[in-house]
Amino acid sequence: MIDHSLVISPLGAILFHLKQGFWLYAWPMMIGFVTILGYQALARIVAMGTAKWPAVFALASVVSMVSLFGWVTMVRGIGMIPLYGCGVGLASAMMSRVYAVTLALHPWLKMRVIRVIWRGDAAGISELKQALQARAAEGLETARAKV
Repeated sequence: MIDHSLVISPLGAILFHLKQGFWLYAWPMMIGFVTILGYQALARIVAMGTAKWPAVFALASVVSMVSLFGWVTMVRGIGMIPLYGCGVGLASAMMSRVYAVTLALHPWLKMRVIRVIWRGDAAGISELKQALQARAAEGLETARAKV
């Protein structure tokens, strides 16, 4: 039986539907996106070969926990799985357009910040190549000086 004298605040109903929309639609996409973003970043950091193993271990642990947390939240309903997959696909497509992820020195803050170099950024790619060549030449000179 429906009680027509019951008045529900429109704000409460809107808030309920916004929360429902977030947890059912946005949350699975965000978790899928962050999971793949983390795994891709981890793979690129490991491929550089310069990261210390405690940092790699910590990053791998956090990424694995986020991934497991994503799967645990998918238990809420089978309808969330396609949206999780959309988040994974979006992150994979975005990361395929990334050329490199570097830690550049910020000119004003004098601290390292993450810099993403996209595949279409010719100036950024040439700047990265020059920096890598300079680092290689510096390492060669250091090795010669030790001998």
